[in-house]
Amino acid sequence: MTTESEADTLELPPVPEFGTGRPRWAAQRIHPRRLARGHLTQWARLRAWTIAADHPARGAAVARRTAGLAFTALLAWRTGHQQPQLLALAAGAYTVTAWRAGRPVPPTPPTEEELRRRVVLGVQHLIGDDPAVFLRDVYDAFRARPAAAHLDDARLRAVLLDCGITIHRSVRVSPTKTGNSGIKAADITALLSPTPVDAPSEAVDAGQPPTEGGVDPA
Repeated sequence: MTTESEADTLELPPVPEFGTGRPRWAAQRIHPRRLARGHLTQWARLRAWTIAADHPARGAAVARRTAGLAFTALLAWRTGHQQPQLLALAAGAYTVTAWRAGRPVPPTPPTEEELRRRVVLGVQHLIGDDPAVFLRDVYDAFRARPAAAHLDDARLRAVLLDCGITIHRSVRVSPTKTGNSGIKAADITALLSPTPVDAPSEAVDAGQPPTEGGVDPA
């Protein structure tokens, strides 16, 4: 059974520039890249903490934090000269923290709204410059994808309806292609367009505020 640390290492793709050993050492050749990424992450965090961009009293905070970093650097320099073994322990601790900071972050799964928009964009791509597309062509194109290869017509139709796509009984794709059920390009454009803001229901005199519940036109 793969442990958590091993899983984090194996998730990264192989890096050819770090060694050319046997394939069984591929996971070990990934380590330098993770350490480098963790090092950059830690330095970015330190820089963000030092500049105190979101602090209400930024000037005083930057001065205090800069002085603290300078004192820490001086203390580390004196300690390195007096007790080198402590400096080696500090370097090892930093390597461990860099390793932990470089852990790969799994991608965030898309939301249902993003998935619906992807379906609508896919239908828009199938329509292209035509005024509409036949439903059968949409089914065939979707079923050609591995994710939808197991879906029948009824389930694909349910997916389209769940995305808010209107299915017409008869559409005209071209002057010579008409009569079959399909999807119109105008409906897809309306789904992808932002919702317009309604104008106020009552007239408003110039110089007077709108009535309660009125909304300015977009």
